[in-house]
Amino acid sequence: MKLYSYWRSSCSWRVRIALNLKGIPHEIVPVHLVRGEHEAADHRARSPLGQVPALETEHGALSQSMAILEYLEEVYPTPALLPRDVWQRGQVRAVAEAINSGIQPIQNLAVTRHVAATFQGDATVWNRHWITRGLDRLEPVAQATRAQGPFFFGDAPTLADLCLVPQLYNARRFGCPVESWPGLLAIEAACVGLTAFHQAHPDQQPDAEKST
Repeated sequence: MKLYSYWRSSCSWRVRIALNLKGIPHEIVPVHLVRGEHEAADHRARSPLGQVPALETEHGALSQSMAILEYLEEVYPTPALLPRDVWQRGQVRAVAEAINSGIQPIQNLAVTRHVAATFQGDATVWNRHWITRGLDRLEPVAQATRAQGPFFFGDAPTLADLCLVPQLYNARRFGCPVESWPGLLAIEAACVGLTAFHQAHPDQQPDAEKST
């Protein structure tokens, strides 16, 4: 498999973690978002919206991180990233989508560039507001589930954890008050102790740059 990825893309990061956890051989193909490589025709053929990640499989290319994660879960079910219990699976998906749909898109590169250009404002302030608002509301969920185990839902990582870790990275990047989320930080600490998470970190990627 080939994963078309940008080192600091949180959506790409989620998929890198899943590939590592499941031990799936893959090649990272960098797509530089800041330089606009995602808008090239060949990448648009893989990802209609011109986004990362895109995963090239034996069946063709698949875009959108949550679709890719669900695909990997079905084709490579071990280790599982979704619980067996139907209700618990719904809870995991709800947290994952709270981040994937309710926080991350509001602070991605295309949105922040538009905010800065249209409103002549500081996109960092915009990002800090929406990330803080979202993680403030997930902290009580983390506090409620922590009794189940060190991860968001029990003793092993799920899709919820794969979405959380990159979002906390972005929270620090934009100066959010991460110390006010002890439950989320405890989950993060359990995750980053795993090799699969460490290897998926932006700084470990072939296209890594100095963080700014």
